Amino acid sequence: MRLFKYALPILFVAGLALLAARAWTDQADSADRKLLLEHARHQFSQRAAVARAAPDRDRYRDDLRALLRSWFADVTDIGNRFPMLRGQPAPFAPPPPRVRGGDVRDWQELAESQVGAWREGKLEMLDSAAAQGMRLDLLRVSSVAGHLAVDVAVWGAPEEMQQDEVETGKPGLRVGVPLVFKGLSLRFFDAKGAVIARLDGAGEPALRLDMPTRLVPDAPPGLTLARYELPLFPPDAAEVEWTLATQVRAPSDESRLAQAVWKTKSHPSLTGAAWSDKVVDETGIEAKAAAPEGARPAVATTPAPKARHAAWPIREQ
Repeated sequence: MRLFKYALPILFVAGLALLAARAWTDQADSADRKLLLEHARHQFSQRAAVARAAPDRDRYRDDLRALLRSWFADVTDIGNRFPMLRGQPAPFAPPPPRVRGGDVRDWQELAESQVGAWREGKLEMLDSAAAQGMRLDLLRVSSVAGHLAVDVAVWGAPEEMQQDEVETGKPGLRVGVPLVFKGLSLRFFDAKGAVIARLDGAGEPALRLDMPTRLVPDAPPGLTLARYELPLFPPDAAEVEWTLATQVRAPSDESRLAQAVWKTKSHPSLTGAAWSDKVVDETGIEAKAAAPEGARPAVATTPAPKARHAAWPIREQ
């Protein structure tokens, strides 16, 4: 009985010491993990600046593939080193969006379709162009439910963090990307090189995802993903010229235009019924055909879509 009387306090103190040691170890592991992740982000950003300056598309593709392979290897190594902390968000990453008037699964699919493929070593890219220190990539074009989904990526747009007050006495961290999509315009050429149609699209894309780490923890830094929704191509188009215009704010607060022009071949799977003049509604899916007007090129005019990304809160408390 006397032994039990002394053993119980000793066991209680030992348990408290064990819990304190475990908490200290977890805190140290969390700090080490954040430091390693931030070092990996910094290293990726430095290497990405060199890759963005590649003189041609093929060399840029090789540099980007090697860069992404190194990034995912570093993230996997950090995850294996701290398995109990795997899946936690990276430092300074804003929380996942709470979408009002939209479905977060749309943004999840956009992020995972690209980052997931890169994670597996697949790099799908139709074309790329350098502009204002950034890199604008035309990733893929696919036919979805009677319209085209055009995925693009912008690498190197700056991230801005600003301390502000969300509620009285509660400071918050505001994170944003000073990048504006001015529009995506297309021109269609026939087999002889003559312009047969054009599509003038202005405004933000249907989907835009700044800092994909808010949905996919191992997404690389310095990345903005976007998806435009366009009508199907005219069937007699042999070649398509794409013009993506963006605007970025420089450190001097000057707005600079960053524009990319790509040329790709038209594929039968991306074409629809013949059209002359079209007016596309706000969703960019349905189109109204008008009567042809002589031999002038057909025109498709797309009003600026409603930017669904603007409904996301970007504050971290």
